[in-house]
Amino acid sequence: MDEVDKIIMHQLHQVDPAIEPTEELAEFSPEQVVRAVSSCLAEIRPDVQHPRTLPGGAMAQRFGVASSLAEGCKEAGYRGDIGYQTFLYPNAVELRRLLMFLIEQLPRERQATEDGVGKSQSLSHRELLQRKIRKELATQLKTPWVPQFARSVGNRKSLGCSSLCIDFRPHINLSVPSANPEERTKEVQQYFDQLAPNIFQQTTSRSVDLIASVLHKNELERWGYGLPDSLHLFSGIEELTPPLLPKVLQPVDKSSTAEAEEEFSPLQQLSNEVQELRSQCETLLMERKSHAAALAASKLRESKATEEISRIQPVLKLHERTSLVLADSEQNLNKLEALLKSTQAKRETLTQQWQEYRKPLLETLETLKTAKEAQHVQGIRSNIEQLEQELQAKTKQHNELNATLRTASQSLAPRKEYTRRIHEFIGNIRKQRADIFKVLDDTRQLQKQLNVVGAQLQRQFNYTDDLLFQSAKHDLHAKRAYKLLAQLHASCSELVECVSLTGNVTKQIRELEVQIDGEKLKNVLTSLQQITGDIQKFEQHIQELQGQISTVE
Repeated sequence: MDEVDKIIMHQLHQVDPAIEPTEELAEFSPEQVVRAVSSCLAEIRPDVQHPRTLPGGAMAQRFGVASSLAEGCKEAGYRGDIGYQTFLYPNAVELRRLLMFLIEQLPRERQATEDGVGKSQSLSHRELLQRKIRKELATQLKTPWVPQFARSVGNRKSLGCSSLCIDFRPHINLSVPSANPEERTKEVQQYFDQLAPNIFQQTTSRSVDLIASVLHKNELERWGYGLPDSLHLFSGIEELTPPLLPKVLQPVDKSSTAEAEEEFSPLQQLSNEVQELRSQCETLLMERKSHAAALAASKLRESKATEEISRIQPVLKLHERTSLVLADSEQNLNKLEALLKSTQAKRETLTQQWQEYRKPLLETLETLKTAKEAQHVQGIRSNIEQLEQELQAKTKQHNELNATLRTASQSLAPRKEYTRRIHEFIGNIRKQRADIFKVLDDTRQLQKQLNVVGAQLQRQFNYTDDLLFQSAKHDLHAKRAYKLLAQLHASCSELVECVSLTGNVTKQIRELEVQIDGEKLKNVLTSLQQITGDIQKFEQHIQELQGQISTVE
């Protein structure tokens, strides 16, 4: 089983690089078993989360983690005997059977990718992170979208949406233009384009909901505003105020207004007000356009004037200075010559002072340069020595790794050798299967012959029994022969029964020997010792709890 264990270790290391391989599965600790099984289950069913580590504290938590992993293996299709004891008290035979089943259940696409990409090297942290991100995005893309007002009935675990209850709170006076452009006038369209707030601005308050407002507005447009209050969606709202429009009305005479109210109906009054508002809006828009054009022309003239002023100012300053100089040319020339001479003398004094100040600085700079160069050379020498030491250490490590590689290549069989052994195992299994089928056929033939011979013997016995019984009525020798025949028949029956009992006992003995060998492989003594230790921990924990309860009381 060493080759099988090595193959299992290789597959587990590809699934999770954090699993440290061992020589045999019998050396696996409970923590490593939990890590390996949870990693395989995560690859088989990515939508189900399992704990990756075994808690080291209370035993109840350890039993809970082991039981959850056992349930996950059963859901994955494992039909063998499995429970918390498989993880807390691992057995080499059962663990090998479980891990072989989980490795066979791994996705084929992943195995193909690993065979093609990472045969000789494990995945890096970057590739593992990218694979985890791709898995998470695929899981999120598979979750269906649920509307906001229907999320109260969503299943958080299966659909991935919130199970919080969202109230249906619409905006009653939502101002939205009609869907038919022919029904909208020019003024209404201009109002919605320039003045009216959009639908998102109208539903920014926390007391209303966007989707609920749109659904409520849709129902009102379908059934109209003139329905009775009992047919509306909300019975608590008695009146629906229409969308607000700017009202700019001019003062009118009170007597004419009273007469108009008597003559016209409320609908006609509203239509008249709409017409007046429409005319006022048109006049205001015309005035706005004229003022906007005048303002644009004024801004253009202002920009041109500013550019012209900025262009003329330097020339104007130059002309002013020139005119000041030309006003009294001889006196100004004398002043300029005197100023030039004083400037030259000042320059010479400053140059001399700079040379005097510069000389010690140059000397200090030269000394610093030489010291820095010496320090740099010393640093380079120390770096060279350090690199030589590192090179010697790397060379030594390289030689050691080469020696380890040679010994490993000599000790481990190559892939061809594993393939050859697998083919040999398969051939032996086929040969044993053929031998088993042959033995079964021989057994069936022998059973058939035994049945035929038994039937013949029974018929011969019945025939002989009838003859001797008829002869025994008149002949004493025949009567004695009849008794001997009956005794012989009973003795033969007892012999056959003893032979069959002997065969059954031999079969039971073989089965018991196989069970004994299996129990020996399960390391029952080690498991019993671990269980005894866990029971002692439980008793100690119970005593501590009882002491705490007594202190509290």
